[in-house]
Amino acid sequence: MKKFKIITLCLLLCSSFVSAKEHTVKLLTQGSNGKMMVFEPLFIKIAVGDSINFVPADPSHNAESFSVPSDKSSFKTPFGKATKITFSEKGAVLVKCLPHVALGMVAVIQVGENVDSSKAKADWEKAKASVVMNKEAIDEAISQIK
Repeated sequence: MKKFKIITLCLLLCSSFVSAKEHTVKLLTQGSNGKMMVFEPLFIKIAVGDSINFVPADPSHNAESFSVPSDKSSFKTPFGKATKITFSEKGAVLVKCLPHVALGMVAVIQVGENVDSSKAKADWEKAKASVVMNKEAIDEAISQIK
């Protein structure tokens, strides 16, 4: 019986790793829609356990969280280097490119289903005053969190 429980536990753990997906978010100086300083996609919904490969178009871009469900979900990628981040906590995550946040270079990530967006909305409202471009697009992306 003990052997059966161990095998079952191993199968459950392995199945969660097998089902995890890897996504790509590009950090672009000019997006496919002609807008400047953007993440593509601006909004992405992923499952808990999925990873995002943040791919900067040039050495001036990075990705770092500024609104997370808890401190254990915080991250900061190096400038100009593609970096994979695994998201293991359900919630809303706001990401900025540090040198270009004032230009509205912000991304919205929903990790999991039925996510409370109130913290992300409050954090965005605090940051919004210092942003000069793309505010409406970020507002729209945050409104997609469900």
